[in-house]
Amino acid sequence: MPSETLDSQVGDLLRQAVERVGSQADGPRMIDEATAKSILAAAGIDVPAGRTGDDPELLLADLTGPFVLKAVSPTLIHKSDAGGVAVGLAADEVRAAAKTMRETVSAAGHEVSAFLLEEMAAGPHEVVVGAVRNPGVGWVVMVGLGGVFVEVLQDVAFGVAPLVRPQIVEMIDELRGLPLLQGARGSEPADLDALVGLIEALAGPGGLLDLMPPQVTEIDLNPIKLGARGAVAVDARFVVDPTATVTTDRALTPVPPTDFSALFQPKAVAVLGASTRAVNAANLFVRHLQTSGFSGRIVPVHPKADEVEGIATVPSLADAGAIDYAFVALPGAKVAEALSQSVDGVAFAQVVSSGFAEVAGGEQLERELVESARRQGTRIIGPNSLGTHTSRGGVGFIPNAPYEPGGVAVVSQSGGLSVDILRLGSASGVHFHSVTSIGNSADVTPAEMVGHLLDLPEVRVIGLYLESLERAREVLELVTSDRLVTKPVVLLVGGRSAEGSRAAASHTGALSGNHRLWPALARQAGLRLVDSLDDFLSVLLGFDVAKPSVRVSSRDVVLFGNGGGASVLATDALARHGLVTPTLAPEVVAALEAFDLPPGNGLTNPVDVPAGTLAVRSGAVADDILRTILASTEPAVVVTHLNVGIIQRNLEETHGDVTGRIIETVARLQAETETTHHLLVLKGDGKSDMEERIGEYARRARSLGVAAHRQFEAAAVSAAALLAEPAPTTSPQENL
Repeated sequence: MPSETLDSQVGDLLRQAVERVGSQADGPRMIDEATAKSILAAAGIDVPAGRTGDDPELLLADLTGPFVLKAVSPTLIHKSDAGGVAVGLAADEVRAAAKTMRETVSAAGHEVSAFLLEEMAAGPHEVVVGAVRNPGVGWVVMVGLGGVFVEVLQDVAFGVAPLVRPQIVEMIDELRGLPLLQGARGSEPADLDALVGLIEALAGPGGLLDLMPPQVTEIDLNPIKLGARGAVAVDARFVVDPTATVTTDRALTPVPPTDFSALFQPKAVAVLGASTRAVNAANLFVRHLQTSGFSGRIVPVHPKADEVEGIATVPSLADAGAIDYAFVALPGAKVAEALSQSVDGVAFAQVVSSGFAEVAGGEQLERELVESARRQGTRIIGPNSLGTHTSRGGVGFIPNAPYEPGGVAVVSQSGGLSVDILRLGSASGVHFHSVTSIGNSADVTPAEMVGHLLDLPEVRVIGLYLESLERAREVLELVTSDRLVTKPVVLLVGGRSAEGSRAAASHTGALSGNHRLWPALARQAGLRLVDSLDDFLSVLLGFDVAKPSVRVSSRDVVLFGNGGGASVLATDALARHGLVTPTLAPEVVAALEAFDLPPGNGLTNPVDVPAGTLAVRSGAVADDILRTILASTEPAVVVTHLNVGIIQRNLEETHGDVTGRIIETVARLQAETETTHHLLVLKGDGKSDMEERIGEYARRARSLGVAAHRQFEAAAVSAAALLAEPAPTTSPQENL
């Protein structure tokens, strides 16, 4: 139903209901159920036939039993717990049930103002659908199987409104109990299309949630009766907080779309806050510029000194000329004034200073900084950040930073983690385009940065570390807009624990912890959500090196390498991430056996071969084995795992560089195929000399177009991310 029609039908009902509840005592209250169901019916959501009044016997006319009787009270949130619900009543049982209910509810401390009598809805399945407002995110929507499934097993899925049909289908598909709704073990299949339609009427674009005044904070439709045809909301709970309002902060000066080229390849860099008496962050930043190969102009700004770190200074930005990037390490209260002195302009100011949103009055100080900077055309990165690393620009904020240009761009709300990402990522083989520590993101937001990076052809994969659900919601809005998202975005989250759950008046509110909202946002936005920094770096490496033209047709994996026990562990790691290692067909196994290999091989998948087999033709046998498998099968991924310590220590003297030849074989196969990803796992024996060799082999593999991981778990995480489907953009009716 169009939003304007809904508005005309239910707007007055909502306003009047909220006013009635607002006149009650303080604290969350509810719109009476009869009014709530009138609103649902106007929105196109089916509800049972019923009537409300003081005398339940007078309500029986034109209704067909069996009946459900409910107490109406603005303070009665959990009716069943207080004895406010009676089901399966015959007509001659209604009066006695009402008398008992009034006494029971009164004893529980609630006044019964009326009764709601309804026809009892039929349907073998019960589902709960709800919505709760989350600050910074908006309406969060939940669907789950009713009864014990939601209350005990918490079998629920979340989404963020507005939800289109394919997103609703994805939510329902996430439920572990979905087979019960589909007719498992002889149960009656539910009308899932009706359930999707109900959620769409509630939470779709222009749906009921769009019309809710700010005082309505939680909605529970629990249960919804589902049968072979139709979905009926038999209970409706609209929770009202009379004190809730919409925050209307004064808008900041708007900015036009920003070109971030000057940030990533600056020609003039100013440094504010360096000292002549001690070495601080600004001094170190100057030193990094001097050793990084930065070829542009370095302009230290100091009000008294003639030089800093051997470079002539200027007293203020008024004398600095046009600046692409300013590194600002001044006390928070001095930042806005220092930037305002620029005459020729500062494109980007990286404010590493803290003391903004973290202290009393800091939020206002931060806002004034951003407002002042925007008026003069400067964009603020931060505050409370560490810096921006750009490989092509030769700018970095850590010593001995990796400057080999790559396709991985990372935006991080954490400065300290940015250092770990650069250090550990480089050690893992990741080549960075950039790493931007965005801190409080008071001006430039992660979403805005992602929007720019999506348009850069040299960026192949984007990494995000976020701690704010509000910032994640902004990214969701970006990637679900009309723009075409053609590259993967990998998300690592801080603050993903269940502690975000709260005591609430609805199942939805009680279950809507951060540990559920982050996966919901990631799913809707098509982001690859990972669980750890190691996983984050593994997936970034996998996407950066992967052949983008590969299109797979399964989730099958072939494991090939030396070490039977290692293969078993690898199979377990793949299974944990939803990947399978199917047994090779008998004819493929027979073809492998025809090579007359040395004894001790397992050829069914995993394909386990001892070092003696890999020694055949000095490693060239790997080409025979893998080509034979690929000639008859089409796995999504082939993982070749090599215990480099065993191979090189036992074979190098007699057979040469066996590991190198196998890596070259894998690289050739990757170059030739468009249907299979190839990954390497290179393992050592813990000795320092072999660790160095493995690093050399990993760099060699990367240069040949194959990602080399150090652990099976890393390869499994990377493979699963490569095979993940992007968020759907059209409604797949065949999935219903």
